[in-house]
Amino acid sequence: MDKQPLITVIIPVYNVAQYLPRCLFSVLKQTLKDIEIICVNDGSTDESVQILNDFAAQDKRIKIFSQTNKGLSSSRNCGLENATGQYIFFLDADDYLHPQALEIFYTAAQKNNVPVVVGETFCRLDRDKPNTNAYNIDKIEPRHHIPALKELYKYRHISAVAWNKLYRADILHNRRFIEGILFEDWPFVTSLFADINEFASIRIPLYMYNITTPSIMRSCFSIKKIQDYITGIRFVSEYFSQQPQQKLWSLVQRKRIAQSVKMMLSKISKSKDNQPELEAYFKQEYMRLKQEKIVRFTDLSLKSKYRLLRLMWHQRKNKK
Repeated sequence: MDKQPLITVIIPVYNVAQYLPRCLFSVLKQTLKDIEIICVNDGSTDESVQILNDFAAQDKRIKIFSQTNKGLSSSRNCGLENATGQYIFFLDADDYLHPQALEIFYTAAQKNNVPVVVGETFCRLDRDKPNTNAYNIDKIEPRHHIPALKELYKYRHISAVAWNKLYRADILHNRRFIEGILFEDWPFVTSLFADINEFASIRIPLYMYNITTPSIMRSCFSIKKIQDYITGIRFVSEYFSQQPQQKLWSLVQRKRIAQSVKMMLSKISKSKDNQPELEAYFKQEYMRLKQEKIVRFTDLSLKSKYRLLRLMWHQRKNKK
């Protein structure tokens, strides 16, 4: 029987041939060697599949799974269903890791006996030099956070992304990403951190996030994206409604939902070509959420309130 690897790294792959070798090299060169690398080919049509095959032929730690194009959530879920590691780490194929990243994450998890370790992200352009500092792991002191729910409410040390975090595998046993939507990370992260009591954070940039590749967050806003935000809002609302009705739970739920409304209003305000269409659709969905008492105007930030009122005024004006 094969020994259980310490960490499973899950890498969704879709038409990223330009960046994939760098990503894979960064994982293979990790100082922590006892790892499993699951690459999920999500119907790539470029040279990504050949690159995966070439790397897998050189290192047996790489396992390749292929599916028709179903999106990032489905790829990650496929990785979760096939992972055998004690811990799970998500890595996007256009990003890469500091050579000591996984060892530092794992050491922090063991040292603090926590189910999740959150890292620091280094956002970089292709022309920027990566962080190549060598760290004395024995001298790194992770911050221990209790309770996690309080940190989630204050939005400190917890970014709403699935990557750049090490998860103990057992806490992801029955947890999956919502398939078929964009912005799948924030409901996943919100519900997970609501379930754990503690976590650790490392204030060292170990995850190299490539901001030069096309991004869902930076691409043109659309009705589909509003729909996906709404799906996430409804998921979080339903998830929290099933939990003990404590004051902090309610505050976290309302704040995270208000943050999503803020993101939508911000994107709509910056849209040019289809702003009237987006405003009309958002108003319809916002009023529905308000009637269902899922979102509250009073929970919004001052800037969000201004943008919402301006949007409503635009809609009334257009009807005249």
